[in-house]
Amino acid sequence: MRTVKGRNALTFVVFLVISAVFWVLMALNDEVQKDYKLPLKFTGFPENVTIIAGSHPTVNVTVKDKGSTLMKYSWGRTPTLTVRYEDFSRPGNNHLVLTQAQLNASLRNLFGAGALIQGVRPDSLSIFYTTEPGIPVRVRVDSDVRTSPEAVPFGRVTLSADTVMLYSIDGKGRKVKELVTAPIVLSGLTDTARVEAVLQVPAGMRAVPSTVKVTIPVEPLVSKTRRVPVSAKDLPYGTHIVTFPSMVDVTYLLPKSMYNQDLAPMRAFVKYSGDNAASKSLPVEVSQMPQYYRVVSVSPEKVEYVLEQD
Repeated sequence: MRTVKGRNALTFVVFLVISAVFWVLMALNDEVQKDYKLPLKFTGFPENVTIIAGSHPTVNVTVKDKGSTLMKYSWGRTPTLTVRYEDFSRPGNNHLVLTQAQLNASLRNLFGAGALIQGVRPDSLSIFYTTEPGIPVRVRVDSDVRTSPEAVPFGRVTLSADTVMLYSIDGKGRKVKELVTAPIVLSGLTDTARVEAVLQVPAGMRAVPSTVKVTIPVEPLVSKTRRVPVSAKDLPYGTHIVTFPSMVDVTYLLPKSMYNQDLAPMRAFVKYSGDNAASKSLPVEVSQMPQYYRVVSVSPEKVEYVLEQD
């Protein structure tokens, strides 16, 4: 700082800061135009009133005002537009209307009298409501789920809510027996899937909740082998059979969670008849097994045998 260059640099920085401060103050005094997406909140509604349709979650507004006024909305949280039940006009039964003039008045109260509202979307609010109690309606899942070859759907599909409350006008909801989710289409699943599904609700009605969480259990397949003795069917009277080997290995795929709980009875057998009397071996068959078994194989596939008299 004792040199000429140092003093010149310090002077430059000081004047740069001063000019920046003046520029910010002048910029904040200029009018600017901003777009906001305001959350909409309804208050003051009677307890027995349920909104059926028209409750927009947000209102898009374009505001023109001094930068210093709008600065608090840029740095802070976006304000919420609160609309009271008393603000609505009532043109007909079960119908509330907030006109464009009323909506603009609510926005001016929010942003201040000096703010100029350039545009509002939607430009008015139209709400249909009911005072009838909700009717419980069961939910059905519409799904088309396909797993990868290494996995299988296993278990019951569960819902966060298997019954929802259906609200309607003039008792129309009483004719609805069930609500169906929007189609859920999944493929190549290797693990349990969780999906939030929208309920398909008839026009003029509302379901609470309007979405449900659907859990589709999927498990990987693991291989298991069990050693099973070979028995015989359809033997001539007074005979018995001896097979070589006397036991076979049955290999199959099953859901991972069932590996240690796999207690399903299993039986391997051969069928003897006069047609294969000249043959030295018989094919091995396996008794009917649970549906969750996949890709069942027997080793060996054929066994040699000796037919003996009792």
